Amino acid sequence: MRILIIGTWQKKKALRSKNEAEQIGKILAEKGHVLISGAGTGVSEIVANSYRKNKGTEYIVYLPSVKEMERVGEKIGLTPDKIIKTGLEYPERNIKIVKESDAIIALNGGLGTLTEIIHAIKDYNKKVAVIDVGELPEWIRKISELRDSVLITSDVKKAVDYLERVD
Repeated sequence: MRILIIGTWQKKKALRSKNEAEQIGKILAEKGHVLISGAGTGVSEIVANSYRKNKGTEYIVYLPSVKEMERVGEKIGLTPDKIIKTGLEYPERNIKIVKESDAIIALNGGLGTLTEIIHAIKDYNKKVAVIDVGELPEWIRKISELRDSVLITSDVKKAVDYLERVD
């Protein structure tokens, strides 16, 4: 299964959820899933480092245009196994990465992460699990369409099990 990890690329904010991010990487590696991310630092980098440390087999990233990354100051975290250079601005890249993933785990993200979740649910009927850290779960609980479609949990294993479950 190709599982997309989304969340903040800000290192300081990501450190608040370091334990959860490391657990995600470990579980995805142990279960043989492909890890997909936007390649940034922060949550993606912590998850990817754990994924690699635990012998994850394939880490794929989807980059926006270099100009966009420079504009916001985002850097590439851990070197992936495969880079897909979309050349797109963030909103379009985010839609592409969601569309090409099988399921999504969100951790400690902001508005960009929220928009990815919205596209995953509304446009592509993807399973989404949100780890109950930061402001993101609060926002989702306030939007009925998301609240009814997204698993919010503090248990990383439960999140991955939910994504794997065939309905």
